[in-house]
Amino acid sequence: MAEVEDGYASQLETSRITLKQIRNTEASVYPTRENKTKIMGQIAHLKHKDPNSPRIMTLEQELVRAEAENLVAEAQLTNVTRQKLKEAYQLHVNALSERSEKQEILAKHCRRLLELIDDTPVVPGAEKRVWEHERDAKDVLLDAEEEMGKWTASQEAYIPSSRLGSNLLPIVGEGSLAEEGREQSVTGEADEQGGKVEENGPQAQSDAYPYDPKTIETAT
Repeated sequence: MAEVEDGYASQLETSRITLKQIRNTEASVYPTRENKTKIMGQIAHLKHKDPNSPRIMTLEQELVRAEAENLVAEAQLTNVTRQKLKEAYQLHVNALSERSEKQEILAKHCRRLLELIDDTPVVPGAEKRVWEHERDAKDVLLDAEEEMGKWTASQEAYIPSSRLGSNLLPIVGEGSLAEEGREQSVTGEADEQGGKVEENGPQAQSDAYPYDPKTIETAT
């Protein structure tokens, strides 16, 4: 039973490490939020201080790029949050299931051992009865060991969606709608602010999602 509890604790720790990956991803997204807010503050300050400053146009173009980068980063955070939350609690639930099933096996054999204990009352001065169930007890232990060895998980391990790429975004081709929406958003903002950012150059085509957080830990 102690070994079952040790295994259960280990699986819970793996679940906790998986959840930490959400925190690490959010930490990597924070700079894009800060950069976007900083540029917006600079624009607001210039418009109040010098509405005709040519730097406003430059800052608005930088804001479009910052918003595009933040848009991708937020999508990555959403994807990894959903995936890792599901994975972590799948591990947790599987650990609970394994623990309960193994404890049920052990409890069944424990009852067999308890039945071998002679609890018949004795009178004062009577000789201590000889215990004659050593062979039976060993058989119980062997049966328990054999059944525990044959135990297999009744549930499958969680497998993350194959539609999500290593950059935490839909694989190009399957996630074309998301990419199209991102490009339209960037283009529309550029037109409104008078400074169109080149989103369709060679680099953009070869790297559809330039933002790729590097702080993801791998659960072991």
